[in-house]
Amino acid sequence: MSTQQGEMTEAPMIEVWRGSVRQWEVDENSHWNTQYYVARANESLAVLFGLNGLTGLFSPISPTTIAYNEHHIRFHREAHAGTSLHMTGGFLEIGETTAFAVLMLYNSHSGQLAASFRVRLTHVDAADLKTPLSWPTTFREKASASLVDAPKEALARGTGNEPVTISASRDRAITLGLKRTAMSLIEPEACDAFNRLGPQKFIGAVGGGVKQLTGPIRELVSKHAETPPGKVGGAVLEFRILYGETPRLGDCFEIWGGLKKTDQRVMSLIFWMVDPFTGRVFGTMQSVAVVFDLDARAIVQISPAATEALAPLVTEGLAL
Repeated sequence: MSTQQGEMTEAPMIEVWRGSVRQWEVDENSHWNTQYYVARANESLAVLFGLNGLTGLFSPISPTTIAYNEHHIRFHREAHAGTSLHMTGGFLEIGETTAFAVLMLYNSHSGQLAASFRVRLTHVDAADLKTPLSWPTTFREKASASLVDAPKEALARGTGNEPVTISASRDRAITLGLKRTAMSLIEPEACDAFNRLGPQKFIGAVGGGVKQLTGPIRELVSKHAETPPGKVGGAVLEFRILYGETPRLGDCFEIWGGLKKTDQRVMSLIFWMVDPFTGRVFGTMQSVAVVFDLDARAIVQISPAATEALAPLVTEGLAL
């Protein structure tokens, strides 16, 4: 049962990370690559736990650690090479073995919000990385005494927030005619201290093959745009990620993706990461994205003609 905030006054978020965007972390559109947002959020969580009295959770010698259950991420403003940033955070809920955290990433010069993260996780035994364990009493008491409320900017907008059951499967991907966008091996640089695939690398794996799916979509949106765009690329507004079985060092994976729906401005894409041999489901992600005019720095609207042209690419019933 979750510890309730009751009548306590809301505590302020605390600073948990500060740094900047490195040149090699930007993509071909000159945007900070989404996997690095999540990498910095991981670092922020380590600090947040430490400041609440639970240090070393991410160390390879720790007897316990955390397992990610879900990420919800919104990208509010672009970040580019050299941008100075900082992160604040706090806990929304503390359960017997679970926690729900919120992190807010800001441009340190302008003060504008760059991204927000809500993260659900479980405290687990490091021996098997899946057995839930109760939080230490001192941590739970300290964290529960300083719970925060989620800022409205961190709430779901395009992904939904209702509890869902993962519907992904390799067989279903083939039946639905989804596009295989990536297939590869999990190597050491993609893993954390426990030889698990890090969540930022899950996003990196999806991003590495995303054009296999979005290339034809961008072409159709550009071709049928009411105002012809300049050079186009893509931009992500929001992610919702549910984690399944944890992939480990040496596992192979493949990613299947499809177009869920579009409206006049955005498209919703679904990606499933699975084991190509056993069919184990490693995770599933909804991405709310736009076609972006890189010259005008503006979203390319999806015209009625583009919507009609995209209709054959929409997979009915596709979900997380």
